[in-house]
Amino acid sequence: MKKFIALMLCLLTVGTMLASCQKNDEDEDKGPTIPVYITTEIANFDPAYSNLDDGAMKILSLLYEGLFKINANGETVKAQAKSVKVLDDTANDYYAIEITLDNTSWSDGSRVQAADYIYAWKRLLESEFRGEAASMLLGIKNARAVNAGDASIDDLGVTDEAIDVLRIEFEGPTDYDKFYEYLASPMLVPLREIAVDRVEKDWSSSASILVTNGPFVVRTYTPGTSMVLERNLYYYRDVEEDSISKYVYPYRLAINLRKDAAENLADYEAGALTYISELPLDKRAQYKDQAEISDTMSILSCLFNTNVAPFNNASVRQALSLALDRNEIVKILTFAKPAEGLIADGVYNTGYAKKKAVSFRDAAGEALLSPTADANKAKDLLRQAGVSSGDIKLTVRNNEADLAVAEYIKDVWESLGFTVKLDKKNFRKYQDEKEYDLVADRYLEAYENGDFQAILIDYQMLTTDAFPNLAMFAKAFACGRMDMESGNYELGTHISGYYNETYDAKIEAAFAATDRATRAALLHEAEAILMADMPIVPLVQHQSAILTNGDLKGLKDAFWGIDAFAKVTLKNRDKYETEAPAA
Repeated sequence: MKKFIALMLCLLTVGTMLASCQKNDEDEDKGPTIPVYITTEIANFDPAYSNLDDGAMKILSLLYEGLFKINANGETVKAQAKSVKVLDDTANDYYAIEITLDNTSWSDGSRVQAADYIYAWKRLLESEFRGEAASMLLGIKNARAVNAGDASIDDLGVTDEAIDVLRIEFEGPTDYDKFYEYLASPMLVPLREIAVDRVEKDWSSSASILVTNGPFVVRTYTPGTSMVLERNLYYYRDVEEDSISKYVYPYRLAINLRKDAAENLADYEAGALTYISELPLDKRAQYKDQAEISDTMSILSCLFNTNVAPFNNASVRQALSLALDRNEIVKILTFAKPAEGLIADGVYNTGYAKKKAVSFRDAAGEALLSPTADANKAKDLLRQAGVSSGDIKLTVRNNEADLAVAEYIKDVWESLGFTVKLDKKNFRKYQDEKEYDLVADRYLEAYENGDFQAILIDYQMLTTDAFPNLAMFAKAFACGRMDMESGNYELGTHISGYYNETYDAKIEAAFAATDRATRAALLHEAEAILMADMPIVPLVQHQSAILTNGDLKGLKDAFWGIDAFAKVTLKNRDKYETEAPAA
């Protein structure tokens, strides 16, 4: 009995000691709630679709983190990859790497595992999923067979050798530095399977479902009212030892969605808002000299459905492009520059080396697109095609900037004889059978279903390499849903329906090329073919324009034209609103 009492006293003492060592987060200052206006409203927080909206990219970059990242200088560096080991055995024709993950956790407290990356990548490659980022994974062993439906998803050459060790096997010799560049893509981040599978669709629109592994999580999202991003307490943090602000200083970033860009700018001018990166069109010229301006990786473009007339005629598509004056669109947006091709300035020609990289655009030499319109040539092409009129439905997100550009396009195309109707897409709130409050993005639904004639998109670069950004227009690399209806069980084309055998051959050759210069030359040839066929009309490259006041400190630049808020501090906290607007 005495031994038992002694043992219990010992255990009680140890427990008391452990309790005293464990941090009590409630005793700490939570940090500032910072009022910001990062972007117009988005409803889809699924990284698989982040290439369609530059506003989404601004938010998603704060919510997710991948194995690698591109730093502000343009260099590929480790993020959640702690170490990488190359396992090539050329004698046995075996090519593989092992990536050991750093120790960090999801916003629900569960550890980020190698299996989370495997799940996200397999999801992109499934033949029934339209995974436009999947081309970055097609060098992995069996990836192309999986995507074509010729192999099981379980045959994909990715395995979790341990909870924190990811092994990736490849079909053959691989440029690993280029693959690491791909792994820095915002679209190849991990996903928490239990969250994605919780509802049939629109899982990412619910703050109660969404789980993230970046510095922030969506704490609340009420459409048309507010969005609050809150510190991910488990982001690299030892919860028993580390301060809650060790890796992420701000407690919350609060976005008032009841107010439009003009009202948010008024708040900024009144000193009630610390940061704004979405300015109203009529104020942009006024703030051009005050804003911090940088190129984004987004090309505002008009995508055609080439399966329907008159967009099934390349001459018509070329005419519609030639009629548009890109300089005029720059005047509308202010923070933009004319697109010279589909690939954005900032994408590398061959890669990053020796603290610099030649851009794909600079290496191309002469621009593939004119910044000015040629209405006479456009009319000649239409005459030759035998097209002088017709109805066009232009699908567009219902926000000020996109609508203004769409109105300009409407006026120009109507001057050619067409009747143009703007199909403005909003969000739809609903409750599913499990009683989750969800939001459907009607714009994304139209895109995914091919329910458009022409659609205005933010064509976001998937990565700093040109190949994946061009490859999605080649049938073998489009990673579109498989064509089941015809009974042929063939890979689907890009959502535009575009197919050109010569273009596909160029992309296939670039995929197989081992010499970077040869590969780049093939990609320039492919882009020229694409711009001649014009299934997509690049208009302007978006630029980021940011205003901050003197109370916000520590904002870090990121390569994608997006700011990193993890280490931001706020002076004079008491003068700012700390609560999000009520629902």
